Amino acid sequence: MFKVLTAAAFTVSLAAFPAPEARADAGDVVGGLIVGGLIGAAIANDQNSRRNNAAAAAANRPSGTVYHGIPATQMGRDTQTALNYFGFNAGSVDGQIGTGTRTAIERYQGTMGYPVNGRDYPSYQYNTLMNAYYWAVNGGSAQTGLVGQPLLIHYRNAQVAPQQQPQVVVVPQAGGQPAPQVVAQPPVQTTIVPAPATASSK
Repeated sequence: MFKVLTAAAFTVSLAAFPAPEARADAGDVVGGLIVGGLIGAAIANDQNSRRNNAAAAAANRPSGTVYHGIPATQMGRDTQTALNYFGFNAGSVDGQIGTGTRTAIERYQGTMGYPVNGRDYPSYQYNTLMNAYYWAVNGGSAQTGLVGQPLLIHYRNAQVAPQQQPQVVVVPQAGGQPAPQVVAQPPVQTTIVPAPATASSK
């Protein structure tokens, strides 16, 4: 902004006051160099201030949230790969979180019962998506015979399956009077294959 104002003021002054024949002595040259140096320093300070403000804003963002406009990241590529695998169509796997990826995230959030907002993608949603993806490609799809969103829903249901209702068993008591006792059933077990040591987005 300072640079634009300085250039505009200089242009107006040249138009309003035509320059007489230019003659400069050493003092004028030194004065001009000092003024030019001050203007250059002000421009550099303005640019540094903008860079510092942008870096501070990036540092203050909540962790685990993906924002539009960030450089391509591995997290973005992994997210797009997993979304595409489950049929949410995030587009090309380029690591950029743009409109197509945000729309796919919203569809994923709706399917999973999360709050739907493609600009807010907390780390727990990312972790669930990636764990489901690694489980699916490491045998989960073959075990269940499912693909796409039904496979993701199966994974979700296996993770949050309600505990089985306890079974009531009648156990005879001393004195001949049976009294019901509750015997808890073991929880349902789901085998999750851990993610490979180095995951690649194919």
